[in-house]
Amino acid sequence: MIAIMSGVTLAATALPGCSSQPDTSSQPKPAAAVQSSPPASPPATATKVETTQKETIELDTLIMNASVLKDIRSKVKSNNAAEFQAAISQLRREADAALKTGPFSVVNKQSTPPSGNKHDYMSMAPYWWPDPAKPDGKPYIQKDGQTNPERGTNKYDATSLGNMASSVETLALAYYLTGNEPYGERAAKLLRTWFLDAETKMNPNMNFGQSVPGRTDGRKEGVLDSRHFLTTSDAVALLAGSPNWSQNDTAAYKSWVKEYVGWLKVNKLALEEKAAKNNHGTWYDAIYTGLMIFSGDKDAAAAYLRETLPKRVAGQIQPDGSMPLEMSRTRSFHYPVFNLEAFSMLAIYGSKVGFDAWNYATTDGKSIHQAYQFLVPYFNGKPWEREQIKAENESEFASYLREAAVVYKDKTYAEAADKTLGASKNSSRTNFIAPKPNLQ
Repeated sequence: MIAIMSGVTLAATALPGCSSQPDTSSQPKPAAAVQSSPPASPPATATKVETTQKETIELDTLIMNASVLKDIRSKVKSNNAAEFQAAISQLRREADAALKTGPFSVVNKQSTPPSGNKHDYMSMAPYWWPDPAKPDGKPYIQKDGQTNPERGTNKYDATSLGNMASSVETLALAYYLTGNEPYGERAAKLLRTWFLDAETKMNPNMNFGQSVPGRTDGRKEGVLDSRHFLTTSDAVALLAGSPNWSQNDTAAYKSWVKEYVGWLKVNKLALEEKAAKNNHGTWYDAIYTGLMIFSGDKDAAAAYLRETLPKRVAGQIQPDGSMPLEMSRTRSFHYPVFNLEAFSMLAIYGSKVGFDAWNYATTDGKSIHQAYQFLVPYFNGKPWEREQIKAENESEFASYLREAAVVYKDKTYAEAADKTLGASKNSSRTNFIAPKPNLQ
């Protein structure tokens, strides 16, 4: 029986990357535990005088709800945000800590990719371990659901990418809501270091993601690591108007994203990931579609979404809402949730391009809605009796539960969000992304 952990403040979607059996169960290590440098400015505090942001710039976030964020920021500026005070205070604490993180760069890893170019990202598949029967442990063998800590070392880039994205989201969100310029300044520094500066930037490919020692230098599953670019893209949107992040910076970042989208469109590994029948295929769609929207190609994103989402729903979700390919895993509750997260992202994109994916259903009743109907009772206490080798913290899914509660007008979804957030339901940044709905 699964024990669903709760009470952890929702952080960015910056998690250690995943293999064909992705590990998304834990947050990145505290950034202080990896390479860091002094912050560009002293830590901001709640008493620090805030700067004035440009109010005329339109907020164009990808996943976060722009209208909700604008409303909350307005309330914060007018000292009328009492219901968000606990979350604001927690966000400030996290942002003050993030001021001390990084900067992070792919060139700082201890090993060199097979290309000989340290600007190429490199990670190791999490569920692969040295073979004890071999003197050098190679080729590695698979242990589904059991994460090899080697992946998280500075031999690879996965931890740095996760921590960079998490820190950038925290800082950019705190900057947007409070106007505290040191937050924006540090977020800009982290983004430029990872994506823009010639000496430190990552090349826009995942050629060496999810490698397995003794087996392959890179796998299709490495595409999944790049879901962090959805987080950094929302951060870029939140920084618009900051004197420390210019329109030229945004243009350069979008150019990088377009190059990566080009890689996703034609690279052999990427196309193999697109063809995956499980959550990897859904996540490919979420990454590819989202980054196309962010970079300005909304028509192509809309066409792709209309073509592919019906096939994903038909191939992965049963009429009762179950997901057999995900539920056959050793983490059989986590993986349907992880897959539904990607489906929910696609539904959010659909609302931006005129396609109602939230309410799409096949002729035999397969739908995103039915997947929620299947899973929500287990968030609300129904025992999960399939194999689940460890307790899971699914608090990151709370924002999607609240989004779905509004779409489907079902208060049990909102109750499920509160249960998975636990003691942090008032202080979690979920309250900025998807405030608790008022459903009768």
